[in-house]
Formats: sequence, C-alpha cells, structure tokens
Amino acid sequence: MNKLIIKLFAILVLVVFSNVSIAKPLKPQVTVLHSSSKSSAGESISYPKGTPKMTIAQVIFPVGGKLPKHTHPAPLIVHIMSGEVTSERPNGKKVVYRAGDTFVEATNSPHTVTNTAKTPTIVYAVIAGAEGIGPLTVFAK
Repeated sequence: MNKLIIKLFAILVLVVFSNVSIAKPLKPQVTVLHSSSKSSAGESISYPKGTPKMTIAQVIFPVGGKLPKHTHPAPLIVHIMSGEVTSERPNGKKVVYRAGDTFVEATNSPHTVTNTAKTPTIVYAVIAGAEGIGPLTVFAK
C-alpha cells in the first residue's frame, strides 16, 4: 500500500512540474481603440509647429455639464470611459458618444460638448501638441 501511495505521489509531482516547464509565457493583449488620419468630422489632421508635447487629460462632466463652443490648438483623441456626451458642430450636426467610444478632434474645429447622460461622464483626451501652444481648450468669443 505504501509503495502504491509513493508511486501515485511521484506521478502527481511529475505531472505538476511537467506543466510548469511547458507553460507559455503570459503576453499582454493589445487592442487598438481608434486610429485615423482624419477627425471624426472628416477634417484633415495637422500638428502645431514646435517641440512636440504629448498631454493626457481626464475630464469629468457633471450631469448636464457643458463646454460651450470651443476649439483646440492641436489634434486630440478622446475616449469615453463612462457616461455619454453629445458633440455639436456650428452647422447643427450632433453626434452622441457613449462609454467605450473613441473619436478624434481636428485642430481649430469649433464644437460644443454636453453631458447628455444621467450620471457624470468621464473622458480621457490625449493631445498631440507642442511646447508653448497655450490653453488646450480655446473658447469662442
């Protein structure tokens, strides 16, 4: 009986350790969320002159919160983490972006953004700017 237990234990040890030696290394999964050479409104993307500067910003819109008509001095890509925003162009065209959506804004393209969710909306914006370009959001006068 002892010999049987020892043999079973030896087999168990071999099985466990043989799996460790053939285990594949863990690899991260990469998913491109968005890639484009044009803005979500179809405009060409241009970069400001100067020393490049990358910025990421978190924006939290309260319920009903609104960014009045504005532009950006550099192109940016926006990802909606939670909630929903509606972007409106001066021509009246509206686009609703919901959690999980990603879109691109072109340089100097006027628009208004409103939180149209029933909860606060959280977005991340990555701006491909340059040193000294000033504020990342320029409000219309």
